[in-house]
Amino acid sequence: MQSTEQSKPIFGADNNALVALVSANLMIAVTYAMTRMVYFLEGFPMAQFYDEVVHHFMLSPYYQEAFEKPWTFFIYNWAHDDFWTLCGNMIWLTVFGTILQNQKANKHLFPIYLYSGILGAVAFIGLGAGVSFMGAELSIMALATAALSLNPTYQLKLNDTGGIPVWIIFTVYFIIQVSTHLTGTPVFFFTLNLGGLVGVLYMYLLKKKIDLGNWMHVLVKKCNGLMTPKEAK
Repeated sequence: MQSTEQSKPIFGADNNALVALVSANLMIAVTYAMTRMVYFLEGFPMAQFYDEVVHHFMLSPYYQEAFEKPWTFFIYNWAHDDFWTLCGNMIWLTVFGTILQNQKANKHLFPIYLYSGILGAVAFIGLGAGVSFMGAELSIMALATAALSLNPTYQLKLNDTGGIPVWIIFTVYFIIQVSTHLTGTPVFFFTLNLGGLVGVLYMYLLKKKIDLGNWMHVLVKKCNGLMTPKEAK
């Protein structure tokens, strides 16, 4: 997250935003699964697990309940209640995150992920979805549209002979999302598109030299500076 001009960070680098995003999602998933296993082994009903644990990760569709646990606006898109949903989301997060990193946009992954999650949560509640929600779909859609907006002609290289155009990858992802949630609430489709709009708007403003994530980069730099040991004089 240090510089727009840097090349793609190596896998284990401390500034690799994609690895940080995937790792955070997986750590929360492991913690979630272990807690669920404890409830199961102790003989507690799953209803109690959902009431005491999942309730604090899941975005509520009701104003009063949502604002009683405001932290869910920031964490619902980092948590998953289904293994296969988690796997699918992490694969697509890696795909679109890699496309952005290959085009020197590594430091913009986290701001896009964060903004789309928050705005998606507000829209989800404001439109009266009627169902609770958790998962990274809205933020991944934002990263997908950001990758498409940054360079629609970009190709993800698979070998030395050619690659797959980003617009084809995006189309496949969008179709999968629509078909997967076809029987869900219409509000979800609106918030999904809103998440995509965040990615488009972010990249549009970035091309106009307006970096919506700059304050995050400055904050991270200051925090790193505070934690770096001072040399003795």
